[in-house]
Amino acid sequence: MTEPEAAVAIVHARGRDESVLLIRRTERPDDPWSGHWSFPGGRRDPEDKDLVDTALRELGEECGIHLGRASLEASLPPAAAGRRVGRVITVAPFLFGSDSELPTILDPNEAADARWIPLSLFRDPAQHSLRSVPRLPQEMAFPAIELNGVPLWGFTYRVITEWLGLHSTGPTGEQTGFAAARMLLEFLLAQGLTLEQTWSERGGVPVAVVKGPIPVSQVLERFSAPGRQIPAISVLEVRPESVRIIGLAQEEYLIEAARG
Repeated sequence: MTEPEAAVAIVHARGRDESVLLIRRTERPDDPWSGHWSFPGGRRDPEDKDLVDTALRELGEECGIHLGRASLEASLPPAAAGRRVGRVITVAPFLFGSDSELPTILDPNEAADARWIPLSLFRDPAQHSLRSVPRLPQEMAFPAIELNGVPLWGFTYRVITEWLGLHSTGPTGEQTGFAAARMLLEFLLAQGLTLEQTWSERGGVPVAVVKGPIPVSQVLERFSAPGRQIPAISVLEVRPESVRIIGLAQEEYLIEAARG
């Protein structure tokens, strides 16, 4: 992963009813992240001493919240943002603490809305589902939570679930992705498709082959429904000719419909 060139501020309001600050980006045609829920943040300026300065400066500019470096609680692992919208950038997330939810004064050029979201919402599996998101193909579904009619997904969703350890109680990494792929294959067989080839490696990707067209709408309906567990994959892409699963470790699994 490249060196981070941007930073975000995760502002955590402590206390009995813990919450975190999120903003919804202003809609702009030239911005692939416009309209998305996100943390306050942005690219490092030459004047910034370091990326902590970047996160604090962006928090002040976008939300009117001015915290000092003493409020820094943790530096979280850098992560890639924008992989699904074609503009990949490495971002450093920083966790800041506050004793209460602070009022915001938004820069309308940057943020259309700001909300303090209870952490209890993220910890509730019933709030999580796989769903399509604006500007991307409808056959692709991503783990998300709906906030005020807009999905919280992608980089911000991943950072929150990792920060809160929401996948820590079960298998991790590639185990969860392969478990999801096997479950999806079993679902297809239960729909009347037959197994032509069990899992085998092709170019480093585990591939299974079934006979019969893949029922796209049934698969999306079944696996997009909220359940008792938080989705343990990064992407589900369903087409009549194939299903592609990308796991939490960004590994890939493929189920193909046999040709002919």
